[in-house]
Amino acid sequence: MTDIGKKIKEAAGAVDNITKFKKRSKLQASYIEYDKFTDSNLHEGYFCYNCIYWISASGGKCMLVEDEGPDVMGKVSDVIAPHGCCMAYEPNYDKLHDTRSPSEGVAIDAEKNKEKVTTSDVV
Repeated sequence: MTDIGKKIKEAAGAVDNITKFKKRSKLQASYIEYDKFTDSNLHEGYFCYNCIYWISASGGKCMLVEDEGPDVMGKVSDVIAPHGCCMAYEPNYDKLHDTRSPSEGVAIDAEKNKEKVTTSDVV
């Protein structure tokens, strides 16, 4: 097989692998969105805003969870809210305010992300 033929086959295989990973519905991901957390400091807590999979686009998107549909409480919205959370949460330490003291573990910049960021600042 020629080099170009191998590259086309590899590219087709990569596309095939990507399409195997389908996004989960909000219910499958146990996604929940509490309005009472809208004005919370998003740098502190297990919010979508602090997740590595969350993207601040069109109000909020997730790489793993579908935007449309009801959450586990039946609330329907067309976004993944920055103050929401689901079972796939993985912390993005560049956004998350670390409340540990610098003596705990590795050297921590305790001043990083001290500014309060709420949903109104993101949307």
